[in-house]
Amino acid sequence: MGGSLLNFGTLADDNIRTLKVPAPSFRKPLVIVFVGIPASGKTTLTGKLAERFPLTVFGEENITAFLSPRATIFKRNSEEVFKLAVKTIEHLVRLGKACIYDANMKSREQRTLIKQTVEASGGSYLLIHTSCSRESCYGRLQKHNLAVGRGESKGFILDKDYFEFEAASTKPPVTEETHLTYNCENPESSYQLLPLIEKRLKEGKN
Repeated sequence: MGGSLLNFGTLADDNIRTLKVPAPSFRKPLVIVFVGIPASGKTTLTGKLAERFPLTVFGEENITAFLSPRATIFKRNSEEVFKLAVKTIEHLVRLGKACIYDANMKSREQRTLIKQTVEASGGSYLLIHTSCSRESCYGRLQKHNLAVGRGESKGFILDKDYFEFEAASTKPPVTEETHLTYNCENPESSYQLLPLIEKRLKEGKN
């Protein structure tokens, strides 16, 4: 089944029904997206934010697993995965739900499209750059792969070639892209983000 034959609007509604959607609704829902190479702390930060705030959480793993039974086996970063992610974000915003998409939006074009979609749907867009040294991220990735291989953790096993490709093709945000920064090597980094995100969520309630 080709991507052009998929009805992404219907798929987004179906996908949302598989997610844990918190009860609180917002007049102007906050949408958090990331840019950051593999193992730079996106999923870790997502977990911390989801524990504290009423955010609907989904990521590439969720989208890929949802699509695969319905069509050919989709790869991470495929056009279909991105299209469904954007449509899911749009529908969540229209439902008044704040959300966080756990994935690497590695190009400025991707980030711009999501920002435009969020704002056109009545939401508020927040980009977080997970900044971490390549050496540290690769070490974290190796530990992650071992945990997945042992069945101790969920997720994809990523080899070194894929890591290097992702690292090389990820474009950090430019000055014009307003964003926050999270450093997985700094334990205080997430605590510095919390009040800023809380403020954005409160603004979306008013």
